[in-house]
Amino acid sequence: MSDEVSPSAKLAAAAVDRLIASGLMRADKRDALIVKIAAGTMSGADWKLEVDLATSKGASQ
Repeated sequence: MSDEVSPSAKLAAAAVDRLIASGLMRADKRDALIVKIAAGTMSGADWKLEVDLATSKGASQ
């Protein structure tokens, strides 16, 4: 069994890290978001919810 990360997971991690840095995703959900994005199971509603939660969390701090 290989421990190598798939290209999809690498791309998802890079995108999630940039979105976290921009305040558009929550850092505490990083790993779960990477898995969903890499697998292609993140729906439009999931994206909207995540951005809404991250921006409201940032506004309250």
